[in-house]
Amino acid sequence: MKSLMPRISVDVWSDYVCPWCWIAKKRFEKGLEEFEYSKQVDVRHHSYRIANDHPPIPFRSALYQKFGGEHGAELMMNQIESTGKSEGLIYNFDTMLFGDTREAHTLAAAAREAGLGTQMSEKLFSAATTEGRSIFDRDVLIALAIEAGMTESQAESALENPVFRDSVDDDEAKARAIGASGVPLFVINNKYAISGAQPAANFLSALRQVWEETKDESMFMEGMVCGIDGCK
Repeated sequence: MKSLMPRISVDVWSDYVCPWCWIAKKRFEKGLEEFEYSKQVDVRHHSYRIANDHPPIPFRSALYQKFGGEHGAELMMNQIESTGKSEGLIYNFDTMLFGDTREAHTLAAAAREAGLGTQMSEKLFSAATTEGRSIFDRDVLIALAIEAGMTESQAESALENPVFRDSVDDDEAKARAIGASGVPLFVINNKYAISGAQPAANFLSALRQVWEETKDESMFMEGMVCGIDGCK
């Protein structure tokens, strides 16, 4: 006879041209690593585009447009650069681009299906943020997919696969259904939402809180039972 451990689900929405999303990803991973029951956590990543139908433009130009000038944009970039550095991330705003990331998300969805989601996500964030490689260029996307462990034919096929392309819209619809208006967004057990690049300690605290709430509901004793296949 044994007790069954509860499981926790974490749904994550992010975009590869959102500068805070990579920071949030790293911080969540740190919090999860410190969580005593991390093996009981199921993390599901979802697509979210912050620049639907927007042609790729220099990221710096996009911020200048958003803030109506250089001052506010430069302050934000300095803040992001400093915060990123504290997490071991390098932000090269001179080479970063901003635009509709449907194809990057399409490829990421295919990579997740192939068990390579983590590798693909890191490749996309690093390429877009640090390396100055355009994730709006199909040749670059295919090269990144190969680096992540996919084959060239898998990557090419994925980009044309309507199932993976439509999954981007499906993920965004799920986000809208729960009232999401931006990313990064983390939803724990379909109940608790954490938005923004919170400190790792906040993610850890949330996981522990949900665990305490969930374990009493889910812990029950499993013993000898009988079913249509017999007794065991």
